[in-house]
Amino acid sequence: MIHPGGGRNDIPHRLKRQFCIFNCTLPSTTSMDLIFKQIACGYFCPERFKPEVVSLVERLITLTRHVWQQTKIKMLPTPAKFHYVFNLRDLSRIWQGMLTVKSPECETTEKLLKLWEHECHRVISDRFIEATDKTWFKNNMKSQASMELGGIELPVEDSYWADFLRDPPEPTGDEPEDYVIEIPKVYEEVPSQEFAKERLYMYMESYNESIRGAFMDLVFFDDAIINLVTVSRIIRTARGNGMLVGVGGSGKQSLTKLASFIALYK
Repeated sequence: MIHPGGGRNDIPHRLKRQFCIFNCTLPSTTSMDLIFKQIACGYFCPERFKPEVVSLVERLITLTRHVWQQTKIKMLPTPAKFHYVFNLRDLSRIWQGMLTVKSPECETTEKLLKLWEHECHRVISDRFIEATDKTWFKNNMKSQASMELGGIELPVEDSYWADFLRDPPEPTGDEPEDYVIEIPKVYEEVPSQEFAKERLYMYMESYNESIRGAFMDLVFFDDAIINLVTVSRIIRTARGNGMLVGVGGSGKQSLTKLASFIALYK
């Protein structure tokens, strides 16, 4: 169980007396850096990625922890923000997303920083419910990056990454009748909103042709595209889960259905 406090209730003492209590504290900062260094550097190794990318990854390990720690201290849970709970799983999810990229899609330090910023926003910033909180987090990332990276600036424009941007391979004619042509799942940066919009309209048309009695007619404005990319990232991640909060009619269910269709989920 989590330590009581911050809106979390304690269990009765009459129940606790039946157990031996062990208090598991967070690892030290040195231990956390060592854990994630083994994970990150084991994947971003010289055999797979360019030397400048490998060198920057080592510096991102400490930077990611600092951003997470500052957020954990600043964004405390309140009755209106009871879900502002940050733990070690958030660091794991950030690196879990980072480790899905391949070398051809991350050949420069700029691409790596865009990917890192994207994963931090998806794991941490997406749960914020106020614009001021999102602004603080973005400014905190920039200030921490300027101190840790020594002159390397974060990209000005927000970038988004998805794995449904590639065209399916052309059929050769030798496939069996029940063969399903799968789209290559390559995690890469979305070139532009217009490119993503065209791709999503293509998927929506395919959805309407494939699913009987479930016609979908969506308008893909910028926020809808971002939300779909976010949902797509959640459901493509192993053990990924999310709670979509919004007013009725905002498209939560429709976007989730389309994202599931794109991922070829039944």
